[in-house]
Amino acid sequence: MAESRLHPHDDLAPVGGGERIELLDMVRGFALAGILLANLVSFAGYYVTSPARLAASPTARLDALTVAWMNLAVEGKFYSLFSLLFGVGFALQMRRTEQRGADFRRLFLRRMGALLGLGLFHLLLLWHGDILTLYALMGMVLLLFRRVSDHALAGWTVGLLFIPLLLQLAMMSTGSALDPTPPFQALSRAIQDVAGGPGATLFSLRSSDDAGQVFLGNLANAVQRPGSYLRTGRPAQVLSMFVLGVWVARQLLPDPLRHRRLLVRVLAGGLLLGVPANAVYAWSSARTGASFALTPAGLAQTAAYAVGVVPLALAYASGLALLWGTMPGRRVLSCFVPLGRMALTNYLGQTLLGLLLFYGYGLNLMGKVGMVWVLPLTALVLLAQWGVSVLWLRHHAHGPVEALWRRLTYGRAAPRPRVSTT
Repeated sequence: MAESRLHPHDDLAPVGGGERIELLDMVRGFALAGILLANLVSFAGYYVTSPARLAASPTARLDALTVAWMNLAVEGKFYSLFSLLFGVGFALQMRRTEQRGADFRRLFLRRMGALLGLGLFHLLLLWHGDILTLYALMGMVLLLFRRVSDHALAGWTVGLLFIPLLLQLAMMSTGSALDPTPPFQALSRAIQDVAGGPGATLFSLRSSDDAGQVFLGNLANAVQRPGSYLRTGRPAQVLSMFVLGVWVARQLLPDPLRHRRLLVRVLAGGLLLGVPANAVYAWSSARTGASFALTPAGLAQTAAYAVGVVPLALAYASGLALLWGTMPGRRVLSCFVPLGRMALTNYLGQTLLGLLLFYGYGLNLMGKVGMVWVLPLTALVLLAQWGVSVLWLRHHAHGPVEALWRRLTYGRAAPRPRVSTT
């Protein structure tokens, strides 16, 4: 049997198609669907549209029910799934790289540096709702946990999840003196004033027919993100799921279905804890907005979010894994695999579609489409992306943005799968 010669740097090669775990790709594709659903609400302008305009919509009642359902079943759960998978991928990459005798730390820092560049481009030039920048930064922090014991990983996961609650208690106890958001909000307001004058709003800038104003409207939103993240403890939430993902990779992979009893317990427990807590969060958000205000009501909202989001996300993951273990379930869920294999390309593609549909330099549908229409729109976008992903993957090992990320990481194109001949 003859084999092609190894490239001298193949110990740093990205994961090949034969090494992929389809279950992870499926869950990643499923998470991508939920992220699209949540992001389209933002693209459609729900969070920057005035209450009077929302109430005047012909579908106002259905819109309110749609948003309430999303706060219960969607908000936070799918980026948590994505974060969990990031941690799983980190652990798998570390195992494979160290088995090849390569320096995982150096490789992973290059990988996160490349992701940070992609994220900043996305955040500052395209859409303020970017998550890649935060993932890259927290990914660098995750390196500190690569030698931590499994028991300690579980403890860190729980501890990090409750940091947002501790932060809010600290800000409330000091009369908002520790609130990090005012400088970022002031900078955002200054950008809005420059872009459209003192009366400019984020809605008016995003829906402007002036591309420069649309850009500055996005920038005004983007500069608020660090303050919002620090105030709500989002970095700690993301890092907690990264850490949990490392634990999952060590304990459950490569065959999580061998642990069916544990998966059933996580599914049941996640539903029993997650559904009531998220119902409280949805009810609170409907009354006060998703603001996590420094008030007793805001504290209850934060507590419900902290207690409810991760258990429900884990219930989703466990339920998906159990369904994947059945033939009918696998047939249905396999449609998410191509989406998951090209998750980064599809995520950025969803941004471009959102901008073209809702922003001023596109069809400018912001504020003109009720939130109830986000549901069928999500299905249409996913169907289109599934078709494109299937066609692309017939001829390529990776999506186009994934290939770019690999080139930025490894300094060369990802190698073609090796073919053995006899």
